[in-house]
Amino acid sequence: MLNIYPYVLILHLFCAIFFVGFLFTDIFFLKYSKKNTILNINNAFKIMPCIVLILFISGLYLAYFHLNLLNWLFITKIFFALCIFILILFSLFYKIILKKQNPLHKNIHPIIFIFTIIIIICAKLMFYIAI
Repeated sequence: MLNIYPYVLILHLFCAIFFVGFLFTDIFFLKYSKKNTILNINNAFKIMPCIVLILFISGLYLAYFHLNLLNWLFITKIFFALCIFILILFSLFYKIILKKQNPLHKNIHPIIFIFTIIIIICAKLMFYIAI
């Protein structure tokens, strides 16, 4: 099980880079180009659930090795990751089941982007702050 840890870590990092990059692009660039936004969002809707699923599954695998209830930075990361997961499920529920527009559609990507920045900061601080 420990033999595949580096591969899962690399997969997790690539998915995280893709996820944060999509959010950054959507928030800061795509909202200013109204022509292609619908096309880009529809294409992203096809691939992003797979990326997010791989990101969360690999995160669960990696969490197994670092889980310590005294590690408050790690618990903070898990809390914000669960918040992101709940927001994604909320958005998918509205889009797929209710076939309505998400009531948070204007704010959900900035909220998730802020949560991912907090997760990244916690991940980097975990290298410097020991328990």
